Amino acid sequence: MEQLFYSEFHDLITPDGAISSVKKKEDGSVEAVVTIANISPCFRGFFIDPSFVFFNFKSTLAQLGLNGIGEAYHLDKKNLSAEILVHIYGVGPIASKMIPLLTEGAYIGKLFAAEERRRVRDPDYLSRFFGRSDRHGRPLLSLGGFQGSSDLILEKVEGRTIAYLSLREGVLCYDEAIFGLLPTLAKALKKPHINLRPLLRLLHVLKNGQSRIILNKDFLLVRTLPLHIRTVFGKVVDELLPQGYHHTSACILDPNTYESGDIYELYGSSGKELSDIPLEFYTLEPYREHVFFSDRDQLQECLETPSPLFNAFETPNKPTPHPCATFIVKGEQLLNLTEKEWIFRDPKTHEFPGLIHPGRQ
Repeated sequence: MEQLFYSEFHDLITPDGAISSVKKKEDGSVEAVVTIANISPCFRGFFIDPSFVFFNFKSTLAQLGLNGIGEAYHLDKKNLSAEILVHIYGVGPIASKMIPLLTEGAYIGKLFAAEERRRVRDPDYLSRFFGRSDRHGRPLLSLGGFQGSSDLILEKVEGRTIAYLSLREGVLCYDEAIFGLLPTLAKALKKPHINLRPLLRLLHVLKNGQSRIILNKDFLLVRTLPLHIRTVFGKVVDELLPQGYHHTSACILDPNTYESGDIYELYGSSGKELSDIPLEFYTLEPYREHVFFSDRDQLQECLETPSPLFNAFETPNKPTPHPCATFIVKGEQLLNLTEKEWIFRDPKTHEFPGLIHPGRQ
């Protein structure tokens, strides 16, 4: 329980990983070994089928026309680390100039655990967040407006909730000055806390009226309205895109997206114009969900009678002189509480400071 509370990262993702070795290939692509350290012991990828864990490429690189596909994975639960063999290739002249600049120490992506039981199935789970905000007044879920909008359509497709984000007119490309910025971007990738996407925005050029069509295995940058997403992870659903379109592996939207998440990177070849982006969703840990108590039906039912509450206080099993506490947000947690979910503390007592220590008093 304590590990969950004090972890900096959500339990479906890892920190960003850095290149530890890189090997160039004849076709201009590279194979890089990416090492990830300091993974939370609660990372769900340690506990589920490894086939549901995949490498999420850094969106800064994806917006330049690069793509990174995880080809081999080694997760070390004991040492809380991972190594991934990533094939990095690109589409277009910007990508071909950027790939040789990727060297050891560059942070290029992280792991995401697409745990099946965390996938959102009921559209009502998401729709109730429209018009709601956190304690700082930030929307929990919206697209183009606090109440959501007609540009965000929720449907149930094959047993899961899918949101279709309508695309805005035109496509994005880059000013020629982008080539001069690439060496700086390559160096900045070695500093994981630097946000590079605002730099790219400075060099975006919007081509209004241009069709959103990919021809001849080209690369396409499209945009939606600004998105707020605080309550779930979002993931682009590649198989629901029109035939011939593929999204890069930078396909995860983190639950810290504030009026962002509005640029999507696609490649492939298709004569059909793209009109929307399909997203599926994965829930957060219960205590990070931002779900209101009024929506916790099962928890309210459990609290209508005293027995579940008194039974919960019996779960520490052994008498202890130390104070203990736990954090309950779902009825299922209350009914299935175990001793390991309690936090125990040994309070250290100190003598009351005397008159000669007025500051400590």
